[in-house]
Amino acid sequence: MGSTATCTLSLKTTHRQTVVTTAKHLLTTLRMFHLDKPEATWAQLCERLKEIAEGVLASRSTWDKVGMSMGLGQVYSDIREDLSEIAATEPLNMEQAGAVQMGSQVMVAAEKRLYGDLEELLGLISRLKHTSDVPLSLSVSAPKELPERTTERTQQVTLAESLPPCTFEYLSGLYTAEREGDVQVSTMKNIKASCGVLSGLLGDLDMRTHTRADLIALRENLKEGRKVSTVNKILSHLSTVLGWAEANAYIDKRYDKKLPIQKGSESARKEFSPEQVVTLMTYANRLPDDSWQRWALSLAVVTGARIGEIHKLTSKDITKDAQGQLLMDINTNDGKTIKNSFSIRKVPIVSAYGLDLEALQAFAVQSEKAVSGVDGRLFKRSSSGFESMLNLLIRDVLGTETKTGLSFHSLRHHLAGSLKAAEVPVGTAQEILGHSSGTLAFDRYGAGRSVQMGRMAEALEKALVY
Repeated sequence: MGSTATCTLSLKTTHRQTVVTTAKHLLTTLRMFHLDKPEATWAQLCERLKEIAEGVLASRSTWDKVGMSMGLGQVYSDIREDLSEIAATEPLNMEQAGAVQMGSQVMVAAEKRLYGDLEELLGLISRLKHTSDVPLSLSVSAPKELPERTTERTQQVTLAESLPPCTFEYLSGLYTAEREGDVQVSTMKNIKASCGVLSGLLGDLDMRTHTRADLIALRENLKEGRKVSTVNKILSHLSTVLGWAEANAYIDKRYDKKLPIQKGSESARKEFSPEQVVTLMTYANRLPDDSWQRWALSLAVVTGARIGEIHKLTSKDITKDAQGQLLMDINTNDGKTIKNSFSIRKVPIVSAYGLDLEALQAFAVQSEKAVSGVDGRLFKRSSSGFESMLNLLIRDVLGTETKTGLSFHSLRHHLAGSLKAAEVPVGTAQEILGHSSGTLAFDRYGAGRSVQMGRMAEALEKALVY
């Protein structure tokens, strides 16, 4: 306003659903004709066109509008319009341009087939069987005027039957290939294992047309011989893949909401009672200052860190912030690995249960000066030895047995429960425990946003009261 300069105004829709729907249609059409594969040869594109044309010939037509409104497929004329949009807007190589032109001809022939005219469709199929005889530059003649409709209802035809099956094995393969470099090797191994189980049970089911009943039946099959927690873990990977597939327009709708089992899904792991934690800390505080068991137990009690996170700590990870607050820095420095990106965090170390902070700092300094070649690691033992020795120590001190749900990890459960009992805000608990959601922190263990270190320290001091 008030400007004498010229400007350009672009009038585009601000209705998000319209944008998403249009984008999905174009993506579906690109994939349908293999135009999303720039490396595809002319022969491969023609083979795909032949499959589509033969699918049109083999499909049963319908005049039912309701079938289309339920999302059974796309109308031939809509696909032809998508191809026109692709020709006008998408970057194409010579082979793809030829496939777009031939695809438009196939759709025109498909529309004529609805009126009993098979000549053009059969001619195209014959030409596509001999790709070497098909010139790359194809002229698309303007479609002849179609016969007048003899009914008031609009003829609707889908290509759902002509498309190749979109199995869960196919979708999970695409998903894992895309995310391979984004997650830890161990995490990807678990995802692939779950996807293998799911692929075996779902078999040849086309996920584009799957129903809620299909997934309910899948859940029942998963329950055979498996714990509830294992079933829910596998189902969480199902939801991850289906969510990705829906977002990327491989499927139109997913039916996995509220699929996990609620009853009996509680974790088999239990949390230690306050009295048991006091017993453990009393024992730890009596150990020598250079005892690695003393500090491993103490850090687990006051920070709730995972056993793997504690095992990988170095002397540099026990430090102070600008305000002098002692903290534990969980990071990926020096090649360390973590469960996921949310696990990266700094947790204040408070002097609960008589924890001697100065002695802990001295232990960290001494570790840095220890035998060369260990990169200042606080705990020099192997991962398996570290875990087994600590769990054995806990059982000896508390007199507990194996397979009772009580282990080193129960210290993490105890802290989560203590934070909840102390009515610590979910966001603060999430930051302390390194969870991706507050629901997981409270619902699974005891029941992101950045939080100031002082606020976390206050929360820990409030929770760790005995």
